[in-house]
Amino acid sequence: MDHDVKEKYLQAGKIGKMALDYAQSLIEPGALFYDVAEKTEAFIRDNGALPSFPVNLSINNEAAHYTPYENDKKKFKTGDLVKVDLGAMVDGYMSDNATTVEVGNTGKFSDLIDATREALNNAIKMIRPGIELYNIGNTIADTINSYGFNPIKNLGGHGINRYDLHSEIFIPNYNDGNGERLKIDKVIAVEPFASTGIGMIHNGMPGNIYIVEETRIDKNEEIYKNFNTIPFAERWVAKLMPDYKEYIRKKLNERYISAFPVLKEHKNSYISQAEHTIMVLSDEIIVTTK
Repeated sequence: MDHDVKEKYLQAGKIGKMALDYAQSLIEPGALFYDVAEKTEAFIRDNGALPSFPVNLSINNEAAHYTPYENDKKKFKTGDLVKVDLGAMVDGYMSDNATTVEVGNTGKFSDLIDATREALNNAIKMIRPGIELYNIGNTIADTINSYGFNPIKNLGGHGINRYDLHSEIFIPNYNDGNGERLKIDKVIAVEPFASTGIGMIHNGMPGNIYIVEETRIDKNEEIYKNFNTIPFAERWVAKLMPDYKEYIRKKLNERYISAFPVLKEHKNSYISQAEHTIMVLSDEIIVTTK
């Protein structure tokens, strides 16, 4: 891997880890989702990077893709199980990391949180060039199952390329039989999800996150000039133009952008998540967000 590229990935990982720690410190009963997201994204910018994507604050049976909308008044409550998922970007090179926070620290979900943390750590111990991807998934599933929970089978980790957060490979959270081997000089995100439910998510309502369709890129468009091909939030567009809601509606109708749905299990289930970004090099494995 080119030295400058490696350094940018390392810097993105360092800032992403700092931002995740900072976000966790803001989450408490009564705190606004909006404030946590805005302050954390500002923290990333103040430290010399840009967000890889909008800060995700998904609770309870939500696995991913909720970010607060402009002037969102939603507040955290004691007992909420929050998946905090975020990343930092340096010159297009990104990190992606996540953790799970139980608001108020009641201890009700300690085992569920530990299941994903241990699954992630066990998966990282296995990572090396040439490993078959199903072996990583098998370790994740075995760890989560040992705690009495189910891995979410239709979510998993992914490759990361410049300005491309979900690229090329899929890192399963169970043994899906995928014999593809991990190659040298790849950057990947490994992200186990554990559920008290059946371990399958479905699409809910849009979560205020959008992305430019790669086949429709117009470099003169305001959102492309500002966000390139990374996911962006309604809140970010609101800072660019007063008529942001109409603009987003228009671009959705034109299919220039698409919306990310909130990913959910059934309503009585709870989900935890843990995630790190890993560089797979010929001579070392580096967890950039640790």
